[in-house]
Amino acid sequence: MLSRIKKGENMKLVLGITAAAAILVGGAIGIQAAHSNTETPVTRTPVPDRPIGGYEGWWNSTPISGSTEGLPQETVAVNTRTGKIIDAFNRAKNSTLISDVAYDLVPDPEWPADSIVIIDATSGLVIEDFRIDERGIPLDESGRPIDADAG
Repeated sequence: MLSRIKKGENMKLVLGITAAAAILVGGAIGIQAAHSNTETPVTRTPVPDRPIGGYEGWWNSTPISGSTEGLPQETVAVNTRTGKIIDAFNRAKNSTLISDVAYDLVPDPEWPADSIVIIDATSGLVIEDFRIDERGIPLDESGRPIDADAG
């Protein structure tokens, strides 16, 4: 076959092989480009000018079983840095509007400083708390943002 190509015969064969090679090279370049795009790191920490407006946890989620027995029906999240309600959850209405939860905020000096306290609006008891930074990002025991990359 190589001897026929050298003599100028079978031009269709030459063009076919060239086209196939071009498609394979183009495909390889496309795969490489797509692969490199998926490795681009995604910033998970909010930017400083966009404070966190709410948190998710056991207090405002529904178990896989669907049973909400023993879970609070209404909760509020209070930022102890500001003394303000920043989030709420009304299980009956499946609402996160603060206005949908009946709770009169009375800051308690016993609440941990620089934290979010989750309060059962019916009992008034703190059912969860965690430390936060000035932007509202939860911190671990070492004071590092919980979603910070290791190392």
